[in-house]
Amino acid sequence: MDESIQKLYFKVQTLESKITSLRLGRRILMNLLIEQENAKNQQIQILKHEIKRLNRILKNRH
Repeated sequence: MDESIQKLYFKVQTLESKITSLRLGRRILMNLLIEQENAKNQQIQILKHEIKRLNRILKNRH
């Protein structure tokens, strides 16, 4: 009986370890997605500013 209880404790520890690992993986993926999204937003801002600059040049020529 004692051995089966130890097996159950070991199984619980293994499952808890898997949960921790999955949470860490999820956190890493979320951080990567956030970084990627921030980089895209920054690029969009750069492009918008360039469009405004070019439009100003076009308006001043006419």
